Amino acid sequence: MYYQEDRVIEEFYKNLLDGNEDRVHIPRSDVFYVREAIRAQTGVRYGLDHVERAMYLEGHLQASDVFEPNRERPGIDYAVAEETPHT
Repeated sequence: MYYQEDRVIEEFYKNLLDGNEDRVHIPRSDVFYVREAIRAQTGVRYGLDHVERAMYLEGHLQASDVFEPNRERPGIDYAVAEETPHT
């Protein structure tokens, strides 16, 4: 489970109170900034998980910065792989 959009703090504390420490994750501030820049330029508001995953796949975040870095996300992994040049 990834946090529901802008309810990051509420979900963070809910998971702590419920004993779900493995679900405690707050995206890096870069993810919020990039998401807002995309929205400002395109009008499209992607979810935090979508932006975080794309940034990770494009090499802008380390695996330790990402919630469940090895879990593929439908519609993200394929699209980024197609756009990334193979060297």
